[in-house]
Amino acid sequence: MAWKPFFPEERLPEGASAPAAAGALRIVLCRHRGRVYAFEDRCPHANGPLSQGNFTEGRLICPWHAWEFDCETGAWDANPQVTLRRVPVKIEDGWICMDA
Repeated sequence: MAWKPFFPEERLPEGASAPAAAGALRIVLCRHRGRVYAFEDRCPHANGPLSQGNFTEGRLICPWHAWEFDCETGAWDANPQVTLRRVPVKIEDGWICMDA
């Protein structure tokens, strides 16, 4: 597979999250401590859209039931065995890219 750009890096400032799509896959992006993280935009609890929730202090917060996930690991704060599906990304030429 080849890395393909799908989101301009400049649209994701430090401490922010944003929804994105790569084909049919809905993604939530976040930038924390200078790194970009990407996860499937779906809370494992009730499929809530994480991109519509808050992102604060490195935590993605589901808007439906306030489940909080660490953006570096994808782990749920209350039970680290419950995790978000990570989407591998990298930054290249000013774009956030996904191996598609």
